[in-house]
Formats: sequence, C-alpha cells, structure tokens
Amino acid sequence: PKKNLMAQTIEMIEPIDELPGISDIAVNSTVASGKAVFLLSIFEFFKDHPYGYFAFLFFLTIWTVLALPVTPMEVCAGFVFGPVWGTVGSLAAKTLGCLGALTIGRLLGRTRGWKVPEALDKYLTALRTRPLRAMCVIRVAPLPLGVKNYGLSLVPFPNDKYPVTKYFWSCFLVGLPFSIVWGLTGHGASSLIEIISKYA
Repeated sequence: PKKNLMAQTIEMIEPIDELPGISDIAVNSTVASGKAVFLLSIFEFFKDHPYGYFAFLFFLTIWTVLALPVTPMEVCAGFVFGPVWGTVGSLAAKTLGCLGALTIGRLLGRTRGWKVPEALDKYLTALRTRPLRAMCVIRVAPLPLGVKNYGLSLVPFPNDKYPVTKYFWSCFLVGLPFSIVWGLTGHGASSLIEIISKYA
C-alpha cells in the first residue's frame, strides 16, 4: 500500500541518537525532524481545507511577526497554491506581518526601553534623510528578520513622525522578487517532502 506523506517524512529522517559521540547532532536531528513533520502537517491542512488559503495567510502573518524564517513557507505555498496565488499570498502575509512587527515595536519599544540594534547604527543618518532607500537596503542586507522589522520600528524620526508608508513600500518592493522566486521554486518541486527536506 502507498504510504502517506507523513510516514514518508518520518522515514526520510533517520534517528541517529544510537550512534556514539554525536548526542548534539542527535538533538539537532530530532528538532529538525519535528519541524519537518509540523510543516508537512500544516501545509497538508492548508491544501485540503476549503479555507486553507486564508488559514495560510493568517499563519504566515503571525510567523512573520514572530520573525521566523519565511523562505520554507513561501516555497511550500508555491507548491500547494501554485505560482500565482502562492506568490500573492506570501507577499501579502509577509507584508502584513512586517507591519504587525512595526506596530508591536513602536508600542512596546519605549515602555520597555528597547534600543536600536547596533547592526542598524550605520544606517541611521540615511534612514532620516532617505528612509525608503535606506529601508530597502536594510531589507536586502544579510540581517535576521527580527532585526529588520523590530530594529526598524525603534528608529527615532524627527517630530516622532514614523514614515509608515515608506516602511510598507520597502517591505512590498523588496519582498516581491523573493516571493516570485520562491513561489516558482515551490511550483517546480515534486513534493512537499522535497521542499521541506531542502529548505526547512
């Protein structure tokens, strides 16, 4: 009988904790296998449920607010929803998640005394003079998503007027080509297992 995707995924990730001297690797393998099973389960749900697309939008929005890696989500979306709707959904949810992180950072940053990360110090002058350009540069920089979203939310601007519109466009413009690429990548994959084993 044909095995379901869950069984294939579990078999794909062999347990290695019985091998001597590699307990750390075993722990990492367990975490990785748990993540793979979770992602497979959630995208199987998105694919099969009549409102799965809207559930995906909500899920990826929260995932982005939590500053978790979005690439595996976008590639899986391309496979499950196709290159068009996968791309549209990924871009929309990522952008909403970034705006959510901005809101949280602005509201909590002052009360909790959060500071602008040192990684953004060199961009502060440019952010105040040419915010859209500077934000786009930061978006493509090799920085963690949390630094980009929450770090940018803490940047002080003259008269406390944060350029929300420019922040939105930086998220949208920089996110668009990545969403297209990952959506097409997912559409060309042979299975969710292939995607998760490679990107998760």
